[in-house]
Amino acid sequence: MRASDIVNQLAVYLPTFSDDFTTQISVTSLTRSGTIVTAITAAAHGLAVDGQANINGAETPVAVTSITRTGIMAEMVTSADHDITENAGFDVQTSGATEAEFNGTFELLTVPNRRTIRFLVDDSGPTSATGSPLLLNGSNVFQTYNGLRNITAVPTVTSFQYEVSDATLFTPATGTIVAKTSPRISAAVDFEIVLAAYTAQKVGDAWLFVVIGDSVADKNRNIDTDSTDNIQRGNYFNQRLIEGVQFFVLLPASSEIAARLVGDRCRELLKPICNSVLGHRFPSLVENTNNPLMLTGAGPQAYNGAVYAHQYSFEATLQLGPSDTFNPQDDVAFRDIDLTMGLDVGTETFNTLIHLEDSQL
Repeated sequence: MRASDIVNQLAVYLPTFSDDFTTQISVTSLTRSGTIVTAITAAAHGLAVDGQANINGAETPVAVTSITRTGIMAEMVTSADHDITENAGFDVQTSGATEAEFNGTFELLTVPNRRTIRFLVDDSGPTSATGSPLLLNGSNVFQTYNGLRNITAVPTVTSFQYEVSDATLFTPATGTIVAKTSPRISAAVDFEIVLAAYTAQKVGDAWLFVVIGDSVADKNRNIDTDSTDNIQRGNYFNQRLIEGVQFFVLLPASSEIAARLVGDRCRELLKPICNSVLGHRFPSLVENTNNPLMLTGAGPQAYNGAVYAHQYSFEATLQLGPSDTFNPQDDVAFRDIDLTMGLDVGTETFNTLIHLEDSQL
């Protein structure tokens, strides 16, 4: 594993589950023109071209062509394919209709096709919707404004732009949108370097450091020595390495006497950290593949009255195979049999020359 791969994974996903490691900027609007998205912020964002912002909370609605009601059943027709699926726990979330009866969250009945949805409403009021109704939860998870985005332009101090690959995203985006910037996620060689590199943060602002540990050869439980015991060139090479990685979260604690509150917060952070990396298969540095990252433990690491540090330990098993071993390539193909053999009786010899090519030279 590489520390940079883990840092990138955390930078992309951890802000989705926690606000502790980023600066939050409220986004008042997200609009798309082609593949360029323009974000307008409520205050100066401080971003620059080639910087990054993690967009959260943006919903990509699907425009609705019509909503009609018959009794307690409403039928919605969308202008583009939706992703509402029967028996998958979906409800129907709508907004934008002039008639309040058609706005809100409703129980899904059936999905006749990719552009039609039927759902339950009250058996009273209007029989059709006007205005500009939207299906808020109709897009799939891949049709989204959200995620870690590279800033391509900064027109003003309260606007920035980034690019998306999908030029069909409904515009504008809806929802409570936040741009999370300046992720406080780094890597270091060991914990001592972490403490030396750490700079004081505001109360509540956490910093996460990734430290890659030693790789340790796994033991074969069937023998008393390493799992490589008695493996020769002719055997199938099979060795496992346990690769360890530790995350250290540091929080200011100068306002506390015994670091109780920051300690509790770090225990709460176990879930968002696990949500970001647990079970993820990071790229291997050898030919064979790592197993997914697994949690091995978590707990307090250090406290000096000003800063509290909490440790989260993970490990993955790396499988080594023949392709990872030294191969001197000293073997040659067995092409011909050229044999001279003496006989038990007499002085004559028996000679043979057999060519093994499929097509004789």
